[in-house]
Amino acid sequence: MSKGATKNILVVGGGTAGAVLAARLSENSGLAVTLLEAGPGDEAYHASVLEPGRTYEVWAGTLPTATCNMASEWGDIPARQGRILGGTSALNASATLRGQPADYNAWKSAGLDGWGWDDVINTFIAAERDADFGSSPLHGNSGPLPVRRWRRDEFTVKHKAFMDGMAEVGVHAANDINDPAQLPGVGVFPATIDEQSRRVTTSLAYLTEEVRSRQNFTLRTQAEVHRVCIENGRATGVILTSGEELQADEVVLTAGALYSPTLLLRSGVGPGAHLADYGIAVQADLPVGATMSDHLGPAVYYSHEGAQGGNGGPAQVVLVGASNGTNVDYHGLPLHWTENEGRTEFQVVTFLLRSSGRGSVRLGESIDAEPNVVAPPMPDDTEVRLSHAFRALAAWEQSAAARAIDVRQLGEPRDLTAAGAVTAALEQGIFSYFHMTSTCPMGTVLDADCRVHGIDGLRVADASVMPTIPSGNTYLGCVMVAERVAQKMKAEYGSQN
Repeated sequence: MSKGATKNILVVGGGTAGAVLAARLSENSGLAVTLLEAGPGDEAYHASVLEPGRTYEVWAGTLPTATCNMASEWGDIPARQGRILGGTSALNASATLRGQPADYNAWKSAGLDGWGWDDVINTFIAAERDADFGSSPLHGNSGPLPVRRWRRDEFTVKHKAFMDGMAEVGVHAANDINDPAQLPGVGVFPATIDEQSRRVTTSLAYLTEEVRSRQNFTLRTQAEVHRVCIENGRATGVILTSGEELQADEVVLTAGALYSPTLLLRSGVGPGAHLADYGIAVQADLPVGATMSDHLGPAVYYSHEGAQGGNGGPAQVVLVGASNGTNVDYHGLPLHWTENEGRTEFQVVTFLLRSSGRGSVRLGESIDAEPNVVAPPMPDDTEVRLSHAFRALAAWEQSAAARAIDVRQLGEPRDLTAAGAVTAALEQGIFSYFHMTSTCPMGTVLDADCRVHGIDGLRVADASVMPTIPSGNTYLGCVMVAERVAQKMKAEYGSQN
């Protein structure tokens, strides 16, 4: 513990949320903050990490990741979390969307005071440094995260055609897809990239040289935590997989929606019957891992003439759709590509954003094994809701912008307006947006300050805590959660600078 510090805080997981939380907590010199990351530091970033146009290389294995297969009715679905400083912010598509006001107002209506839209919007604004909109009612210009929208000269050929073609067939063109008043519509993803188009992870944005040099801040990489130590209803520290034990006044789990619940389960916090199967003493019988959500959906496969072009990331242009015409509930976006015999092959994936289905995270074959993950089921009305997206794609196929580059469906063309088109696409393959959430949610596992029910000195502060999944990309939501939990903790411990 550094001189002057009175409380020792362990932050477990140096990913998207953990880097934010540790940086903010260490602003208080009365707190000795240790950030534990299971993987290497950000000096180990492969060149492809910082070049968003090479994100597919990262997904193919140039970055340490924690990868598992989520079982589903449609087959196994790969799920990834970064296992390196910066975590998933080093391998995602940098899409910095917030979700919709109704998402957060539902949290507040469920009794979680301080989590409504009017509460969280100011946190979103304070976190960003928006190069396009600057300081404005919905945006900020002084936060740690640089944000800008992909420029048209950075678009790939397919993204230009998608943007132009959707507008041509009558889809509203939104200048700012973080403005709920402009949705539904087609628009450009804001991304956490700098002016040189380099990715900026949360570790690079928040764990600056100044932060890393603070006397009350310690960063330990290659320090994988096995479980939390709990004695007499209080967390007292953690045990690493190496066997080393670290003591703390408070432990905060920021290991992500797959591994924060896994750590709780190993520590005796979870469904009693499940823990009994592994001979784990129950410290708190809570529904940990029982309510996982994710954004899932099918793809339509295409090709166009010529090369891919562009130098931006995979998430550049998106159709933010509303199957009922009003409430945003799906995304449609062109993704993966390969060049083949003078043509570029790609997918347009349609992700359903609102779902009442729940998956699960459980311990695996042994307490030490990778977790057993079951994806949430697709809801019964998936065909009806995503048919709206498929009709939009069918119209886009016939647009002048799509015809100009000879967009064709791969294989035998399907009528995307036909009955059963969505189900047929799901049978061909289902994809995850890598937006796993809600495995340690506020309201059942945690209180509104993200403290674990029944265990003192233990919190969670990542996508796990979301009681329901936002209808948008979850990356920025993780930043918001970490920022707000840091505010709550600093208020509890008192300010000391």
